[in-house]
Amino acid sequence: MTRVFIIGGVIRRSGALLLTLVLSLSVAACGANGSDVRPDVEYKPVLLPVKFVVDTDGVYVTGESSMVTPIGVFTLNANYNLVPSQNSTYVVIRNRKQRPEPADNVYKVRTGGDRLTAVLDGHIEIAVANGMVTIDVTAAKVSFIQLRQTRVVAAAAKPTGMALWWHNSVAKWNSGYARSPYKPFVLTRWAYDDSTIGKYYGAGFIWFLIRLAVAIVFVLPDLVLTLVFLVGQFCYFFFGPTGANIVWGVFLLLIVWFVLHIAWARRS
Repeated sequence: MTRVFIIGGVIRRSGALLLTLVLSLSVAACGANGSDVRPDVEYKPVLLPVKFVVDTDGVYVTGESSMVTPIGVFTLNANYNLVPSQNSTYVVIRNRKQRPEPADNVYKVRTGGDRLTAVLDGHIEIAVANGMVTIDVTAAKVSFIQLRQTRVVAAAAKPTGMALWWHNSVAKWNSGYARSPYKPFVLTRWAYDDSTIGKYYGAGFIWFLIRLAVAIVFVLPDLVLTLVFLVGQFCYFFFGPTGANIVWGVFLLLIVWFVLHIAWARRS
């Protein structure tokens, strides 16, 4: 029993350390938009404090809901006219699997005339054109939608010295993050979801417990993969894509060797 507590303590401390490292690097990654950022132009993407959360029952708004005016929920074949506005953007979320029937969920978001981009699940972007964006969430599993306003501040001074080194370092780190086959704790995030706790007359809570149990099972593989991810990131930083490929290649070979070793041991 004592050995179990010791192992559990080591896992918890290791998980906390890795989580701290990942969060620190993620904060650094937010400082630049990959290797495409030019030193003489500064882009400042700002996420509006509004989030559209999507599930099979429909769409609901979290955050600064005063910025959002629900226009209505319309069947797919319904005719509805959206009056253009310079200070607002229409967000149409189309879900053909929505219950009790397929529908368009239409919202008017007050933006102050800023140019926007719709961001799905924090990484997929859809351009907003003519003050309106239609997002079909039927085919892909989309958990939430946010709007990002982009302001361009021109004629910014070119960084030099340590500022230039930091800019290039963050850009290279972001580039490695974007091309990595694994993102930190993606398995746990995929399994864990508490949005169904109060739904389906108690069945939603049971489904939540199942997903929580699966997330707990995925914690250890996530810790191992996150450690490999960090090693791969540092190798990418110093040696480029080849270094990261070597790290992931060696990791896959170790997995194959381990599986074959287990199979041989059982056969013997």
